[in-house]
Amino acid sequence: MSGLLGVGQSTLLAAYAQLQTTGHNIANANTPGYSRQEAVLASAGGQYTGGGFLGFGVDVTTVQRRHDEFVATELSASIASASADTARAEQLARVDNLMADTDNGIGVAVDEFGAALADLANRPFDASARQAVLARADALASRVQTADERLRQFGMDADDRIGQAVTTVNDLLVRVARLNERIAASAGAGQPPNDLLDERDRVLRELNGYLKATAWTQDDGTVTVFTAGGEGLVVGNRASSLASEPDPLDPSRRRVVMVSGATRLPMSADTLGGGSIAGLMQFRDQDLQAIRARLGQLAAGIASAFNRQQAVGVDAAGSAGQPMFALGAPGVLAASTNTGTATLSASVVDGTQVVASDYTIRHDGTRYVVTRGADGLQRSFASLPQTIDGLSIGLSTGTPSAGDVFTVRSATSFAAGFSGTLSSGARLATGYAASVERAASNAGDVSASGFAVDTPHPDLAQPVTLTFTSAGAFDVAGVGTGNPSGVAYTPGSPISFNGWVLTLRGTPQPGDRIEIVPTLDPAADNRNARAMGSLADQPLAGGASFVDAFAAMLADVGTRTQSARAAQSVSSRLQQDAEAAQAQQSGVDLDEEAARLMQYQQMYQAAAKLIQAAQSMFDSLLAASGR
Repeated sequence: MSGLLGVGQSTLLAAYAQLQTTGHNIANANTPGYSRQEAVLASAGGQYTGGGFLGFGVDVTTVQRRHDEFVATELSASIASASADTARAEQLARVDNLMADTDNGIGVAVDEFGAALADLANRPFDASARQAVLARADALASRVQTADERLRQFGMDADDRIGQAVTTVNDLLVRVARLNERIAASAGAGQPPNDLLDERDRVLRELNGYLKATAWTQDDGTVTVFTAGGEGLVVGNRASSLASEPDPLDPSRRRVVMVSGATRLPMSADTLGGGSIAGLMQFRDQDLQAIRARLGQLAAGIASAFNRQQAVGVDAAGSAGQPMFALGAPGVLAASTNTGTATLSASVVDGTQVVASDYTIRHDGTRYVVTRGADGLQRSFASLPQTIDGLSIGLSTGTPSAGDVFTVRSATSFAAGFSGTLSSGARLATGYAASVERAASNAGDVSASGFAVDTPHPDLAQPVTLTFTSAGAFDVAGVGTGNPSGVAYTPGSPISFNGWVLTLRGTPQPGDRIEIVPTLDPAADNRNARAMGSLADQPLAGGASFVDAFAAMLADVGTRTQSARAAQSVSSRLQQDAEAAQAQQSGVDLDEEAARLMQYQQMYQAAAKLIQAAQSMFDSLLAASGR
């Protein structure tokens, strides 16, 4: 009877183990990261008798979890990708909302400034028209500066988020290392610690929300965790850590480094491979820098073009025009790792030639290698100063050493200091210092078809007389001209002296005169005001007009935002699919568990009946033997 009792007992224990495992599944049906468990049974074998082998019942060999390593890896990778795309898309959406403001945005300010200039060209004598231009110029500068400040704040927010994420990552890495230690200790018992394995998988999935972490399972049950670049984050019970620190190349920015002992390895969005940290870094270092550079390029084009036009005109009092706008100054930052004593400087030579980019300068021992950040274009020079893309870069003091690196903050620094500088509308240089007149006694039909000032000149207002000696030649008399004689005349060809450019048409007679005289009423002169108005249609901001440059910037922001949203949509869908596959493989189905519960309950009851039958048979035998 002991054999029958043993079979019943083993069956009872097996049913109990299955009931307990099912109950554990039901209890954790809504526990995040829980994998469904099942008791694994095996025959207990049998004993040979003359009538064959009689079985010993059943053994519970282990309790295993339903887990697919491939599905888990795919889920972790999809979480990393979706987290990166989501972080980037969320930040770009803020930029898109800022730049696309149709009521108070930069585009509206550019249009209003242009309209005020057109009105000024019609009424240069009107003080209110002059003041309106000044107000619109200040409003445009203010909106550009405010937009740049908001963009800079977005970068600081991204830095803060990265710092918070780094702290969380370090905590998760320590948890993985501790779980590795506990799992390795449990492995000595010969059975898998399923709940600890689930907890570790959940921590790894959470870790992938911040960076892409690839886990490789070792023979002792521990996992070695690597970054996308192959650097070890966790090895056994030892965890590396991340740190956020000032970038040696640019102390105004922060970088992420992996710290392992005495080694500090810089991490980029590519080496991180995914996760919210990579998405934030891509937004901060690529998207935001490009947008700020475009905004700075627009500011530089506007400031340089209008300041230059102001310089060639005169204001209402006849004084030389003063700058209309101020511009943020470019800066040069020396890397903290530099060993030389060199200090470099940068200044704007021509803001209309500025490229939407910053620059990196590396000294290789003999030459300066200048790399444009926007497209990677490299140029090398044996010495400084050099003019590059409207920017003059020079050596202020000291001597560079081989390997020294400098960062030139060019386009990204212009918008921060963009502001209006004129204190009164009367300071607007709407006119020219000189005018052209045709002598009343002229016998021919020669006349001026165009007159403009293109260069500031100290003798601009000095009287100059062109006296024709024949139909094809003239003499020049006046201060600053050199008084040349016999100058060839061709209708339509430009004649330039003292900073002005004159174009004549018609056929002169000998003795005919064209005179350049000081403007009598500068306040009523609108010639330079018309020239200012025409600046809006000229390619003065990266080869485009101001309106087109702003439209291109908006298009760039929109393209980046839509691309990020599309990537987020795709990666989120892939994550959902991976989660569904994980749930199908490892999730708890309460209906299925309920059915199994009834099955195991019946098995338990049957085992109890078997034991009861064995006991009854044993009692009958005892009674029959008289004992």
